[in-house]
Amino acid sequence: MNTRENAGAVKLRVLKTSTLIRRFLEKCPITEIYDKAVRCYETLIDSIEKPAIAKEISALLNIPAVKVKEHAESVINILLFNKENDPYLSFGLERNAPFSEVNRKWRRLIVLYHPDRHQNQKIVEDKVKKINEIYSEIQKIQNQKIISGRFNTASKMSVPQSNRIIRSRYLKYIPSLIIALAVMIALFSLVLFIFDLISPDPSASSRKPRGKEIKIIRIDLDNVNTLDRSLRCSFIIPCETLL
Repeated sequence: MNTRENAGAVKLRVLKTSTLIRRFLEKCPITEIYDKAVRCYETLIDSIEKPAIAKEISALLNIPAVKVKEHAESVINILLFNKENDPYLSFGLERNAPFSEVNRKWRRLIVLYHPDRHQNQKIVEDKVKKINEIYSEIQKIQNQKIISGRFNTASKMSVPQSNRIIRSRYLKYIPSLIIALAVMIALFSLVLFIFDLISPDPSASSRKPRGKEIKIIRIDLDNVNTLDRSLRCSFIIPCETLL
């Protein structure tokens, strides 16, 4: 099952690459080459390195296999020296490609343009130099992404940590504040109590003072049978109790 799927995927890639080369020969817009070549980059290299792939593409385009290799190299050169100076486009990669994919593509291109495999070493050396420059540039971009990602993560973690530090710094003063507040309330209550003692009572000043009048009430116990009739008793009762 896997062999059939792999064979089907290879045929699909060969068909897409043949379409790309045909559009290249038809002088299609450069943006179309950029878009299609990114998806066919691996097959372009395979058509240069593997005669069987070049033969399949030549059969679809009705051109010699040698011409297929030449056109594949031309398309790769367009990508390597693209006008946008995009290092990812030079390697036929997406912007979010992992560095392992970048490393693998760099190795394939270095092997493809190794001076021992080509007669014109001057052209090959220029291509190898360009490939190494692109690789270094992508390395810098990847490192910047890693550093910025770590910085963002550290900044997100440091904000809660700083909040915890600030909270813990002020929590230790809460008991002292409570005690100070209780002392202030006690002092305020004491001041009110003293002020109430020393201040005159306005209700007392409005009342007229009454003299201590004493009425002598003499009660004759004539009707008391148990006592002697000659007993006389006098009670002195303050007048306030009679009012």
